Amino acid sequence: MHPAIGKTGGCQCNAIRYELTGIPKMLYACHCSDCQKQSASAFGMSLLISRGDVNFLQGQERLKTWDTRGEDGAIKRCAFCPDCGTRIFHASEPEDKPISIKAGSLDDTRWLQPVAHIWLRSAQPWVEIDHRQFRCFAQEPDDESALARLWLEQTPQA
Repeated sequence: MHPAIGKTGGCQCNAIRYELTGIPKMLYACHCSDCQKQSASAFGMSLLISRGDVNFLQGQERLKTWDTRGEDGAIKRCAFCPDCGTRIFHASEPEDKPISIKAGSLDDTRWLQPVAHIWLRSAQPWVEIDHRQFRCFAQEPDDESALARLWLEQTPQA
């Protein structure tokens, strides 16, 4: 079984809880200025997964959302806990596109290994990335299918 299936996560105050019921498509670290702001750090981690593969255990109706336009021009809906402010996921149109679970909201993050670092043109100058270990992109990659295949190949099966 894939290590993601059955993993749980949620916000810091535990008002929002979810479980992953399917296999994520990819995990990457994003260094865009939006991810730096939303994570209050040097980058954010995004775990792409089909919307139907996230089961909210509690608090889904409490999620608040707002829309923003990313550096790539696409509009994304950002969902967060209204009490503690934890970002849970980002979503874009159309509805059949995967959502981006904010990977730091998972209870256990030890199994996570990003396949790529993107938007490095916005990265903090003190962040050092091993370009031999990760695929690296100045902005959004043109074709994510190769990254998705690499993610599935490198993620150990339990």
